[in-house]
Amino acid sequence: MPENTSSTATPGTASATAHTEEWPRGEVAFVTGAASGIGLGLSRAFVAAGARVGLVDIDDARLAQVAEELRAAGGTVTTVRFDVGDPDAWEAAADAVEAELGPVTILCSNAGVNGGSSAEATPWEVWRRVHTINIDAQYLGASTFLPRFRRLGRPAHILNTASLAGIIPMADVAAYASSKFASVGFSMVLRSELAGSGIGVSVLAPGSVSTRIAETAAAGQAELLGEEANAEAVAANSAMLAEGADPDAVGQQVVEAMRAGQFLIVTHGEWLPLVRAVHAEVETAFAEFDGRHGSDPAAALLVQGVNPVSS
Repeated sequence: MPENTSSTATPGTASATAHTEEWPRGEVAFVTGAASGIGLGLSRAFVAAGARVGLVDIDDARLAQVAEELRAAGGTVTTVRFDVGDPDAWEAAADAVEAELGPVTILCSNAGVNGGSSAEATPWEVWRRVHTINIDAQYLGASTFLPRFRRLGRPAHILNTASLAGIIPMADVAAYASSKFASVGFSMVLRSELAGSGIGVSVLAPGSVSTRIAETAAAGQAELLGEEANAEAVAANSAMLAEGADPDAVGQQVVEAMRAGQFLIVTHGEWLPLVRAVHAEVETAFAEFDGRHGSDPAAALLVQGVNPVSS
């Protein structure tokens, strides 16, 4: 990961790196969770836009089907099966994709999982699984590809898939929400650290999208804990998600947003009142504070665009 520097972008003001109108034609994308859902939508959108795609997932059978589909559509793709939460597997996966397709310039850390319920009722094993896949893997992806991007010396882009549950706290999905808050925060930090480098950063915060996450998360949790999945809950959650956005439309939206240099990408405007309520609470706490501790030198530096943290 990059070291701290003496200056940084003012929080909330830096934008992602925009690309040409032809982007991502000719680029190579590395997409995790590519065998279904948003990952598949992204992969289809990248292929349609002329990019070569490394399809990464843990589901061998679905990977093979997706690869066959995209090749039939004229795409150039390769597949790599690996666990994104395995820190020892990332370099080999990156090497495998680059050996087939050339240097990767687009990292889409999209793989995600739900699990558990309230903080009190979520087993530790489930908590760690959700955080490993949803945020640890995004760190591993960035730490694997940033040195490669820098060596290439050409524009590149990182997309992290978070959730609107990473902006608005949601009860009874404690592990999921906390991991997605971490994803949004991590993406914001990356944006500041990479400002001016030619490496863009975007974060996708979707609402309801028609994916298989309810089914796959329940199956993974059941296997982890050695128990049966709650079929009734899976059916109810899947039915709700089925009414959500089309993953292919989301994939197209994301590619267009990345091309334009958009940092935060959302899928449903109906969440805005909830976002405003969260931000209003934060702003009120600052506005009503009596200033009893005096001025904060770190804040003063950040407002000036200077990083107060030394490397």
